[in-house]
Amino acid sequence: MSDFNEEFKKELFTAVDKSVKDNLEAIVGPQVADSVEKAVAAIRIEKAITGRDITGLSDEDKKSFASDIRSIARGEKAAYLENSDQAGGYLVPTEVHNGILRIAETVGLVPRDARRWAMGSDELEIPRYTGNVMQGEYVGEDDEGDETQNDLGVARLHAKTWMTIFRIGNTLLADSSVSVADWLMAMAAEGLAYRLDREGFIGGTYAGSPFVGILGSDQVATQTFASGLDAFAKFNVAEASEAIGSIATSAVTGGAFYFHRTVWAAIRANKDATSGFYEFGQTQSLPMTGLSKENGLSAVGNILGYPVFTTDVLPALSASAASTKFGVFANLNQALAWGDRGPMQIAKSDSATIGGKNVFRANQTAMRFTHRHAVALQLPAAAVVLKTAA
Repeated sequence: MSDFNEEFKKELFTAVDKSVKDNLEAIVGPQVADSVEKAVAAIRIEKAITGRDITGLSDEDKKSFASDIRSIARGEKAAYLENSDQAGGYLVPTEVHNGILRIAETVGLVPRDARRWAMGSDELEIPRYTGNVMQGEYVGEDDEGDETQNDLGVARLHAKTWMTIFRIGNTLLADSSVSVADWLMAMAAEGLAYRLDREGFIGGTYAGSPFVGILGSDQVATQTFASGLDAFAKFNVAEASEAIGSIATSAVTGGAFYFHRTVWAAIRANKDATSGFYEFGQTQSLPMTGLSKENGLSAVGNILGYPVFTTDVLPALSASAASTKFGVFANLNQALAWGDRGPMQIAKSDSATIGGKNVFRANQTAMRFTHRHAVALQLPAAAVVLKTAA
């Protein structure tokens, strides 16, 4: 009987997953749908191996969450709305909110590696050390010590409201299953993780960005390449060595290189003009430690012993040009901070037009996830931006 139940559960999950994936592609596009599907698959694999997945939620918690979403879609959760109209939203239980953030850590570099601060209000001041070194001094038995380089500054986290909206078929919402909950949480986590990565790496470089990221900051050192190295793919060992040596010793231990995947594909194909050997990747002996981190985001290679991670938020190879910022070497845990003003809220509409589709006519429900968070540089000296020569 137990084997039958397990087989039935597997078939049910497969049927629901296929239904969600097929509909999701039409709504948010195949690339996002594939990414969300991978996150869901990772949840399932971990559950099968360890008996508990990355969300930390039990099946009962997930069913309850999915049931709440269904109730919202039917208009049965009016008591949870902040206002009498639909301007408010259902407050996601703290356990589910934390579960969504744990999924975000599997698909986003900033949620995983930057330092997270819990925010009890919309503004939080956090310490930021701006000195070069803390060394103290030697004093005699009757001497007074002087204040040394205690350059402790302040970084301010100002929470802003982020939202993501997607459409869900009402037929699908009728199923308050564990499988549906996995997909709902993964979709919310995917959107949140991408936005945190975008703000953390390139915030301040595009219109509408509420935060200042590494590439957009004038406090982070910029390493301009030597003359003639005027394209992303011309990044070489000498420039990599200079980048590593340019950040503080206390930060370099956790340092890593960050590029767009297309840029890394071009860089790792570079060959030394004299020896003919590849400068990066294929001919290097990869260290056993530091190349991968838990929660699914593995390094794609290494440069001089430091891991390389790729993210689609950084400039792609197609944007290659002279005098252009495109890559980062940083210890994200020290360089960046992000504030969590959670938990999330969920609101619904059964009559909105989303992406040109009227959800009422399509028998769908538009779900809006909102979350208040902040991003700020915590230690600019723990990062350096790579920039091509003029």
